[in-house]
Amino acid sequence: MKTILYAIIAVAIMTMSGMAHATEVINLHIGGSYSNIKSIVKGVHKSEGGGSIDPSYLNERALKYLYCVDLFTPVNVNDNYPYTTVNNSAIIHGNPVKNAGKVAYLLGNYGIGGQGEQAIALQAAIWHVVNETGVYDLDIESYGSTSNIATLYNKYINEATTNSSDVSKFLWINPGKDVKHTNYQGLVSNSPNPEPSTYVLLCLGGLFVAFRLRKSSGTSAVTV
Repeated sequence: MKTILYAIIAVAIMTMSGMAHATEVINLHIGGSYSNIKSIVKGVHKSEGGGSIDPSYLNERALKYLYCVDLFTPVNVNDNYPYTTVNNSAIIHGNPVKNAGKVAYLLGNYGIGGQGEQAIALQAAIWHVVNETGVYDLDIESYGSTSNIATLYNKYINEATTNSSDVSKFLWINPGKDVKHTNYQGLVSNSPNPEPSTYVLLCLGGLFVAFRLRKSSGTSAVTV
C-alpha cells in the first residue's frame, strides 16, 4: 500500500512539473482561424496575420488562446509542429522577449480566443510593446480613430506602460517541425489547467502525507 501511494505522489509531482516547466519536445497544432490586422510596420501600411489563432493544441490539449510574439518570423497555420519547445521564462528563439512582463499583464487581463475586435487590438498591442518604438503600430486610420478596435488598442498600450505581470504564468512557445531547429514565429498562450486525473493524484498524495504526519505524531490511526 505504501509503495503504491509513494508511486502516486511521484507521478503527480512529475505531471505537475512537466506542465509548468515543459522543456522537452512536445507537439503543437496551430489552428487555421486568425485575424488579418491592418498594421503599420516600419512606416509601411500592410496586413499582418495574428492571434488568436484557433483552435490550437499542445499535446492534444486545447489552448484557450494563442498569440504571436515576434513579428518578422513566419509560421504556417493549420499545421503541426512536433518538435516544439515551451518555457515559462519568456524565451523566444533563445532570447528574452522585450517587455515580456507587459505582455503577461495584457494576456492576464484581456487574453481571449476568437477573432473579434478585442483579439485584434490585443495582438496589435503585443506587437507594439515587444518591439522598439516606431517598429509596429496598429493602422488606426484604416479602422477609424473612434472605432472600438482603436479604442481598445490605445487602452491596452496605455495600461501596459505602467503595468507588468509574472511571465511564468504563461507558455512561451517556440514551434519546431524538425531536429534542425528552424525558427518559426514565437507564440504565447495561457498555461492549461491540470487534467482532473492530476488533481485526483495530488489529493491522494496529500491524504497520504497527512496520514503519515498524524501517525508519526503519535495520534491513533487506522493501520495501513
